[in-house]
Amino acid sequence: MRAWGALLATTAVVGTGMAVQAPALAEGREVGGSGSAYYLNDSWSSKANDEFNYGKTSDRVYTGDWNGDGKDSLAVRRGQTYYFSNSLGGSASTVINYGKASDTVLVGDWDGDGKDTLAVRRGQTYYISNKLSGGKATTVLNYGKATDTVLVGDWDGDGKDTLAVRRGQTYYFSNSLSGGSASSVINYGKAIDKVLVGDWNADAKDTLAVRRGNVYYISNKLSGGAASIVQAYGRATDTTLAGDWNGDRKDTLGVRRVAETSGPTAAQRTAIASARDYLTYAPYSRSDLISQLEYDGTKAADAEYAVSYLEKKGEVDWDEMALESAYFYLEGMALSRDLLRDFLRQDGFTVSQAEFALTYLEDNGEIDWREEAVAAAHEYYDEDPSWTRDELVAQLVDEGFPVDDANYAADQLGL
Repeated sequence: MRAWGALLATTAVVGTGMAVQAPALAEGREVGGSGSAYYLNDSWSSKANDEFNYGKTSDRVYTGDWNGDGKDSLAVRRGQTYYFSNSLGGSASTVINYGKASDTVLVGDWDGDGKDTLAVRRGQTYYISNKLSGGKATTVLNYGKATDTVLVGDWDGDGKDTLAVRRGQTYYFSNSLSGGSASSVINYGKAIDKVLVGDWNADAKDTLAVRRGNVYYISNKLSGGAASIVQAYGRATDTTLAGDWNGDRKDTLGVRRVAETSGPTAAQRTAIASARDYLTYAPYSRSDLISQLEYDGTKAADAEYAVSYLEKKGEVDWDEMALESAYFYLEGMALSRDLLRDFLRQDGFTVSQAEFALTYLEDNGEIDWREEAVAAAHEYYDEDPSWTRDELVAQLVDEGFPVDDANYAADQLGL
């Protein structure tokens, strides 16, 4: 076992709640990644005991217990249409249209009936439904900030899933579906860690797990101490799922990856070579690289294959691409944190990838946002000395610099 003292430090007491024996619940977020091959494990070992192909490589995927049988299975999303299956690899049992194709969607058992349903997130507003159908939301609430990373879990064991927000390495857990202050706050791991949610020991409470490469550090409580389980599973390039696949009330791991083939076609080999060339000369997000290949005449399926191939081979790290892109922007102009994040998002990087780049710069002392404000002020003032202090401060604030930093920059110019 690996000591968790440096990984997890609790800064507030976690509510205990009632030890209600509800079915183990999936972690709530979209699985992510791509591929139609799934390798699931019902125990803590390095080998999958359930392998199957399901859906399309490009499907958006969720896990949940859709019928209350205590077992998690998959749902695929294509635009605003959702296909729910009640068995692993089986045909869809329920098909619904829900929300908008652009919505961010979460999964949880919001009312404690043992069945997972959907919730739409739009910014900091959540529209929660307690049934798998269209229609009006059961609950609407505002929580956290629009930029927060959100987790779903049953933190107190009352059988109902609620929300938690992650800001860097700090987590704010709520035990009710309402606004207001968090029920508990912890510092956990590193800001760049990939984190999973699950009930790993069947105590009806969800806790967190750190993923680093293909090694998982599982804890059964939200506090410091030693990891309960340390397990290597799959490949570092896999997308990970967490769920209770066999109904034993314990969440375990699974991975999603592109199905193995006999080898790329000639068109796919050309697309792979082109993708490698582009990544040699400039940083790209995943979506931008696919778009670039398609712009050059590559078919969409071959472009997707090429990028997935590089991911599977470990030849591309999108977090590193986001960081390289951040360096590129900072070499040419002075930027606020908010504006740099916006540029990265416009380039197609995900929220977590953009946050990785910003946090890396901050943690390694490579950026001082106040000095960026000063540099931006100089750029404006050197080009046009007629700026008044109020005008310059307003311009900097409009670009995302905090008011204090904008005023500090004006002070440095003697305005």
